[in-house]
Amino acid sequence: MHTKLQIIDMPIYLSENFVEFPHGELTAHRFDFCIETHHFVVIFSEVITTDPAYHEFRSEEVGFIIPAACYDVKFDRLENFQSGDFYALPPKERCSRKLNFADELAESLETIITLHHNVYHARAYFAVAETDKLKRFYDRVLQQPPHDVVYDVNTGLGEGGRGYALKTRYFNH
Repeated sequence: MHTKLQIIDMPIYLSENFVEFPHGELTAHRFDFCIETHHFVVIFSEVITTDPAYHEFRSEEVGFIIPAACYDVKFDRLENFQSGDFYALPPKERCSRKLNFADELAESLETIITLHHNVYHARAYFAVAETDKLKRFYDRVLQQPPHDVVYDVNTGLGEGGRGYALKTRYFNH
């Protein structure tokens, strides 16, 4: 009886550290990773709290007063980020056929958010699911958030109920 050796592709973290870049008056953070041949980018942009009208709008949207050190999180395929065609699906021939691709993607995002949290002491993260497929993915992933980072998850926020607010253990500090 012969046993086939199965090679497992694991996520590859292409960034060693967060790349910081100016985003208006604040600094944003970027982290790149890939799974198989699928390259992704995660962007963390700090929520502006110095503009009273904007701060009030965002605080009403999430249901609590947003303190400093809170971040909007977006991730997408690198090719979408570079082309400006955000959240576009890849052509069918470029889709992953791996059964556990979504699990690896979720694991990668959790690892990167945990790293960001540990480096920048983020108090909360906000995300919006731009598509129904992304909403289903977020809903599934957030059934078991990383409890060493996130202590409170609010879902169904904003227009269309596609927004998420994740308070971290630093929220009240």
